[in-house]
Amino acid sequence: MKKTFKYFILCAVLGFFLLSAAGSDDSSNEPSKPLYEDKYAIRATAESLIKKNLRDPDSYQLIEITPETGKVVTVRYRAKNGFGGYNVCTAVVSCDEDRMQLISNE
Repeated sequence: MKKTFKYFILCAVLGFFLLSAAGSDDSSNEPSKPLYEDKYAIRATAESLIKKNLRDPDSYQLIEITPETGKVVTVRYRAKNGFGGYNVCTAVVSCDEDRMQLISNE
C-alpha cells in the first residue's frame, strides 16, 4: 500500500511538471521589433557603449537622446575628464535591427 502511494505521488508530481511545461508557450505570434524601434533598448545599449570608453564610467550623466528611436541616435551626456571636471560630450550611435555601434564620441 505504501509503495503504491509513493508511485502515485511520483506520477502526480511528474504529470504536473509535464503539463506546466507543455502549457507555457513563450513564443508569440508577434515578430520582435528591430532594435532601432525600441527606445529602452537603444538607451541601455548606447549608455553601455559610451561607458566602456569613459575614464570614470560612474560619472556618466545622460542629458538627452535624440531621436529616441531611429537608425542613427545622438546622445548628449556629462562625464568626468582627466582633471576631475565635467565635460558635456556628444556621441553618435548607429542602430541596426539587432546591434548597435558607436560611430563617434566627442
